[in-house]
Amino acid sequence: MFHIEPSSPQHLKVGMAGENIACKYLEQKNYRIIERNFRRKWGEIDIICLKVNDKSSLWNRISSNIFNVLRKTNNKLQLNTNDFNVPQGTELNKLVFVEVKTLKNGSGLNPEDNLTESKKKKLIRTCELYVSDNPAYTEIEWQIDAILIKIDHNLKKASVRHIESAIY
Repeated sequence: MFHIEPSSPQHLKVGMAGENIACKYLEQKNYRIIERNFRRKWGEIDIICLKVNDKSSLWNRISSNIFNVLRKTNNKLQLNTNDFNVPQGTELNKLVFVEVKTLKNGSGLNPEDNLTESKKKKLIRTCELYVSDNPAYTEIEWQIDAILIKIDHNLKKASVRHIESAIY
């Protein structure tokens, strides 16, 4: 998390508040935050995270099958991945790049109004660079989501809208 000076411009404070809200939202949805504010001279990625699809039910199936295999082998650790019955192509992880757009209520705009075509192109290019620079993620599927936030400072509330695969 980055520190914003009290003397910082209001738009930076609103943007950082939005990113903090987005991170809390993603963590509640079982995303694992890897990095924030990845910057290159032509663009920035607000949040980079991992999404584990159907984690609990997949883990329940795998652990149940491990238990059954261990019982069959008299608790000797002789496991074959074919014994787990994990469906072919099961998606365990997905790399998710998140663009956060935050506005205060009463601005007359919607957060998505600030998601221009130019910004989308820069974002795609920056995501491609991130994947190519991080060999651990070259074989994993990725997507770019948008989290759109409206903050009402008077009520101290925020509305959050998450659009998966919003940019392609």
